[in-house]
Amino acid sequence: MGEMIRIAVDAHGGDNGCATVVEGVLAALTRSTVPISVYLCGRRDEIDSAISSLGGGEFVAAGSLLIENCSDDVSDDCLPSKLWKRHPNAPVVRCLSMQKDGLVSASLSAGDTRYIIGSAIFLLGHTSGISRPALAAFLPTAGARPVLLLDVGANVECKPRHLADFGTMGREYFGHFFGIENPKVALLNVGGESFKGSKVVRDTADILRQDMPDSFCGFVEGSQVLSGSADVVVCDGFAGNVLLKACESFHNLVERIVGTEDRAAELVRARVSVLNADNYGAVPLLGVNGVVFKAHGASSPRAICHAVNAAAIAASQKTADHAFGIERI
Repeated sequence: MGEMIRIAVDAHGGDNGCATVVEGVLAALTRSTVPISVYLCGRRDEIDSAISSLGGGEFVAAGSLLIENCSDDVSDDCLPSKLWKRHPNAPVVRCLSMQKDGLVSASLSAGDTRYIIGSAIFLLGHTSGISRPALAAFLPTAGARPVLLLDVGANVECKPRHLADFGTMGREYFGHFFGIENPKVALLNVGGESFKGSKVVRDTADILRQDMPDSFCGFVEGSQVLSGSADVVVCDGFAGNVLLKACESFHNLVERIVGTEDRAAELVRARVSVLNADNYGAVPLLGVNGVVFKAHGASSPRAICHAVNAAAIAASQKTADHAFGIERI
């Protein structure tokens, strides 16, 4: 058995309530591929009630499930950059504060992306040389490896330097994950020609050509993202989030229209299963000094279970690199 990994989980971040998060955490404690203990950050009475109704008392007694009482409520008009200071006892802030203080090795929340990122930046800090953190997600391709897409929701408006930094993070992430040098990095655009796209996209291409001449392979259109022609695709968080969710809806489409008996259908289903949010659970926030995972707001217990496992694997390896889309409970 390896070292015990301690994870802080925001008990109130998801759209489906505290009980859904608790159910997912209990499943992860039962099935995790690495030894873990979990701090549930939130209102003690609600968490206690959920644990009791779900029969999780044994984990509390064993010390693998702990409650960090957090009473602060966050109003929708609170600035993300001020949340950590004005609401230090909000669940997501407490998760990240515990990580900053070395009490846990990873944080997980299905809450508002803005608050997670804003608090992570101010409490954990940027990775050296990176202007903004980004959320990254793997998508399946027609090639031998998946493609890494970033940003998928952290930054809806970006400057060229931000996008170029996403390319740097994506290249390092993908290269480490698959053990290859100079992964091919492309920039999402409305066409492949050098004159197409916004000024931000064109200026970003100029920076990437200079920063990574051996890796940057130019523009890709939306129709090429899943072709396997690039290892990493860079875009702003608005386009990336729309693309990711469109791909997730494709998984649902496949499940509904593809027959269950046909062998080819099973192969298709297996190939696109990574698009099911219940399977990958959460995506890592790259560019901050710590292991931070963002789960879907609508996460099911199964998604939370996989998200906890992903965070645990990342923390055990001191990186988010090996933690999603590949390792499964």
